[in-house]
Amino acid sequence: MSERIFLEDVGKPYSSSPIGDARLWEVLDFRKDSSIPPLIYVVESEIGQNFLLGREISGRPKFNMIRYIAKAFVELFFEKLSGKKLSQYLILRSACPFDLQYSFGSGPPYDIHLLPTGFIKLQKHLNKDKTDWEIEGTGFIGEYQGDSWLIPETAIASGSTVAFFLRNAFRHHLPKQVYLFTACGSVEGIQRIHRECLGTGVELIPVFSQCMFEVSKTGNLPNLPLADLPVSNPGSITTRKFYEKAVRRYQGTRMCSVGDVTGSLEDPFQYSIRTLWEMQILGMDPQKEDWDGWTIDVREEKFRKGVADFNPGLHDYFRGIWAIKKID
Repeated sequence: MSERIFLEDVGKPYSSSPIGDARLWEVLDFRKDSSIPPLIYVVESEIGQNFLLGREISGRPKFNMIRYIAKAFVELFFEKLSGKKLSQYLILRSACPFDLQYSFGSGPPYDIHLLPTGFIKLQKHLNKDKTDWEIEGTGFIGEYQGDSWLIPETAIASGSTVAFFLRNAFRHHLPKQVYLFTACGSVEGIQRIHRECLGTGVELIPVFSQCMFEVSKTGNLPNLPLADLPVSNPGSITTRKFYEKAVRRYQGTRMCSVGDVTGSLEDPFQYSIRTLWEMQILGMDPQKEDWDGWTIDVREEKFRKGVADFNPGLHDYFRGIWAIKKID
């Protein structure tokens, strides 16, 4: 088995945020692979770490975490982007909490003028072989404009949605560069997106948060290919310190670091049940989990009944949850 590679082995610290709560790493010519953009950035921050270690978090708290990650990104890139003709594109619904509009409002000219923003509605479904995602465009509001495009995408696994958007958007307007910001993204997804840029001469600059993930070819949950992003995957690249944190948090398993982000925001109840299901599949020990840290009160009778209705075997696996009184 080859030795695991860490961010310290392939990157170098590039800059820090004004108050030192986030650090930017620069990765040049990763793997010396032409299918990967020659310049990649990784933002290291406490909020980025908490997001990737927080499968128990859902709803408003998770939404706020993503907003703070966006703020850290803008603080590190505002000066670099100053003076460029910017345009942001949000792929709905997953990109909503990652909207850069608020964070850009701290400095001119966006303290007065809004950051130009386009909104894209896409739908995806599994192909017939259930090996990849197929994308359909259903609507666009805005204009294709600007020299530098900003695409904030909370999670990028296969990269199919962003690639589909760029393939169609480039027919209307070609920017000079595309900054792709992600709170949880894979190298494989970036490769797919980069292919759309290579043929047009557009520069793709990916900006990861905390980890450059290797996407799992098969998901932990049934019928979800190219979906899981575990820190423990052999090809995932992060700092040594954060890797050790993730191994402890997820008990050495290949637990996906985010799960279904949109589901976690819009339906915390069902998301939490499916998180338990993934924990069961991976054999995680319920006694080692801090149940008081969950956004959903997992000890409530309503939740217990929801788990039992979803899967009686899952209820039996976690039956100890309902035998422990919550600490106030």
